[in-house]
Amino acid sequence: MEAEANRHAFRERANAMKKHHATRLHYDLRLEWKGVLLSWALPEGPSCCAGAIREAIEMKDHDRENVVFEGVHETGPIMLWDRGTWEPQLESDDIQSALRKGVLRFTLRGERLKGGWTLARIDSARNTSEPVWTLCKQADSFAESRADKCVLEKWPNSVSTGRIIGEIVRDWTRPNNRYERQTRLFDWIRRASWRLTPALRIQGDVLVIGNKWSGRLDSN
Repeated sequence: MEAEANRHAFRERANAMKKHHATRLHYDLRLEWKGVLLSWALPEGPSCCAGAIREAIEMKDHDRENVVFEGVHETGPIMLWDRGTWEPQLESDDIQSALRKGVLRFTLRGERLKGGWTLARIDSARNTSEPVWTLCKQADSFAESRADKCVLEKWPNSVSTGRIIGEIVRDWTRPNNRYERQTRLFDWIRRASWRLTPALRIQGDVLVIGNKWSGRLDSN
């Protein structure tokens, strides 16, 4: 029993699921491996229903230190939606080989996402430089039925702070004094303004995040 526990401890690595309001709202799966975070962008987010297929676009690796980051990045607000550990299942024990072959089966031990999952690379007709995969929940005791409330609707907030996207932006741009607040806010706008969309835009002197939150940009 102790040997088995030690084996799992050695195999487990950090994982996170981020909710990212970039050019469009999506979710980012992060799996720690060899000192970096393997990354896939999920346009629709994950589904806990067994067999439900979700597109997962392979992205560049991220720094391990950013695994639990939550705040405002130059690409847009980022929420830590889930966190935990992961380990490859026996058939994917050789992670590098599994990634090369295009099928990675793994187990998540997150606070919201648990159990077995499969990432599978597909041949996409879409003209894109990033490899396209699918993410699918395996049938196990953690799988939900289609009648259950969607996991994304069930937990719309941060797993670490309980905040929603608008509150993350509000707190990130509200430091201790007006000068620091203005400096941070306008610096972020300057760096991110080319990415502003109808859901993340400036109206006059007001920064608007969708229909959920807006904040006035002080000019004093």
